[in-house]
Amino acid sequence: MLRKILSLYLVMFMISPTIALAEEIETFPDYVVLPIEAGDIVPFDGVLLSLDAAAKIITEKKFESAECDLRIGYELHIQEERYQLQLDYKDIEIASWKDKYESMMILKVAENDRLTELVLKQKPGKDPFLVALGFGIGTLTSLGIFALSTEIVK
Repeated sequence: MLRKILSLYLVMFMISPTIALAEEIETFPDYVVLPIEAGDIVPFDGVLLSLDAAAKIITEKKFESAECDLRIGYELHIQEERYQLQLDYKDIEIASWKDKYESMMILKVAENDRLTELVLKQKPGKDPFLVALGFGIGTLTSLGIFALSTEIVK
């Protein structure tokens, strides 16, 4: 019973939309920088900035996107160079493996040629003839012994 209630609760929890409570975000109006002179009455509370500070804030805001674009371009250029370096390294590695493979193949071909010439220069030896002769003598001897033993038994 407890499992049924728990599963019903979980199904309802998954199906029903969750409610999020949030406050409205205050939107700030565009601020205008107006020059004032000593003794002027200002119609609002705030912070008094010098003309240099106001100019600095305005120019920083104006060139903020350009600075961001430059930083992104710089980081992308660094990443591109890093990947190009990795690709170049892999190309060099592949070329060195190809050179190593070709060198090994040249050595193997030279060794095969040397061994072929060595085999072709040798005269056929008498060893196979002697083996065949020994086999024949052994066979004839065993047949002779067999024939003698059958004659003796009769």
